[in-house]
Amino acid sequence: MVNREKIRVLILDDDKFMLEYVNQLLKEVGITQVFLAENGKAGLQILSSETEPIDLLICDIEMPSMDGIEFLRNIANKKYRGKIVLFSGIDADLLKASERLAIVRGLNVIGALAKPINLDSLAAVLERVPLPFHEKMDFSSKKKRIFDVEEIRQALLENEMEVFFQPKVSVSSGKVTSVECLARWRHTKYGYISPDNFISIIEQDNDLINDFTRRILRKSVQQLEIWLQQSIDLKISVNISMENLDRLNLPEIYQEAVWDFNVPTDRVILEITEGKLGKDFAQTLDILTRIRLKGFGLSIDDFGTGYASMETLKYLPFTELKIDRIFVHNASEDFATRLILESSIKLGKAFGLNVVVEGVETQADYELVSGLECDEIQGYFVAKPMLPSDFIQWLSNFNNPNNVL
Repeated sequence: MVNREKIRVLILDDDKFMLEYVNQLLKEVGITQVFLAENGKAGLQILSSETEPIDLLICDIEMPSMDGIEFLRNIANKKYRGKIVLFSGIDADLLKASERLAIVRGLNVIGALAKPINLDSLAAVLERVPLPFHEKMDFSSKKKRIFDVEEIRQALLENEMEVFFQPKVSVSSGKVTSVECLARWRHTKYGYISPDNFISIIEQDNDLINDFTRRILRKSVQQLEIWLQQSIDLKISVNISMENLDRLNLPEIYQEAVWDFNVPTDRVILEITEGKLGKDFAQTLDILTRIRLKGFGLSIDDFGTGYASMETLKYLPFTELKIDRIFVHNASEDFATRLILESSIKLGKAFGLNVVVEGVETQADYELVSGLECDEIQGYFVAKPMLPSDFIQWLSNFNNPNNVL
C-alpha cells in the first residue's frame, strides 16, 4: 500500500470550485500535500519554485492563458517524470487524443477522467501512483542537464552500468520465454537511474553510444550464458539505438560480442524503436539485413507510434513486432484503442511475426490481450525489471504449479 501522506500533488483547473473539490477528494484518500493552480502558467511557476518535486499532476485540458495541451508540452520539454492524470469536461474523443499526445511526448499519463470525477474513480487511478521518487527536475527558463557526456563515460569505465531483466510470458503456454535487458545506471548519489535520464546524452556522441550498447549487449549475453548453463531456457532482447546504425561492420561487432560467451546468436533479439527508423534507409536496410543473416532476431519496438509502419514491415527483415503500451492501457474500455490493438496484432500475425504486447499492467489488460491471439505479453502485471538474482527468485515462484497469472 502506498503511503499517500508522502505524495505531493499539483491540481490545475481554472474552476476554483473544482480545485477545492478535487483537493477535498484527495484528503479523503489520505493525500495532504496538495498545490493548486488556476492555469498552466501558474502550474509551471509552482513546479519551478518547489524545492521538492511534484509526484502527481491532475491537469484540466480547458484553461485560460495556457491550456492543458500547452502545459503538457512545456513539462515534456523539461523532462517531467512524475505521474499525470488528465481530467476534463471536453468530448471523450478529444480527451483521449489529449492523453495520447501526452504519452507520445514521453509523459507518464496514468489516467484520463471525464468530469465530474468522483472518489471511486480518483482512488482507482491513485492506486497506480508508487511511492515518490524525489528527483528534482529543472523547471527554470534555462534548461540544464543533470549529467554530461564525461560523467557518463566515466560511469562506463567504472562499470556502473548494470542490466535489469523484465520477463516476457507466452500466452499459449504461460511460461517465461525471454527477458528484455534494460540498462540502469548505478549512480553513487542517485541510486539506480533509468535510461530516460541519460540515453539522449549518450546518443549525441557516436563513439559513446556504440561503446554503451556493446557493453550492455555483452553483459546481457554473459548473463544468458550463465542461465543456459543452469538449464534455464531463455532468449534475451537488447535495445539498440538508431545511432548505432552508422557503421557497416555492426553485424560483425555484435556477432563477436555474442560468440565471446558461447551463446548462439539466435538466442538474441535486437530491438529497434519504430519512431526512430529512417535516416539513410539503404544503409539501415543493409545493416539490419546482415544482422539477420548472422542469426539474430530483430524486433520493431513501440509499433504504432511512428509514421511509416507499413513500409517498415514491408521492407525491413523483422522477426518480431512489439505493440506499444499506449494501445493497451484502457483498451478494454475504449473502442478506438481496442480496435488499434486488435488490428496491430492481426497485422503482425499476417506478416508471420512474433507479436509481443508490452505495457500489460492490470488484470483487465491481461484478459483482453490474452484473448487476441498475440504470442507474448510483457509488463508490470507479469513483473517489473529485476536484477539477475531477483529474477531467478521470481522465476522460481512463477514456475510454481500453483501460480496463476
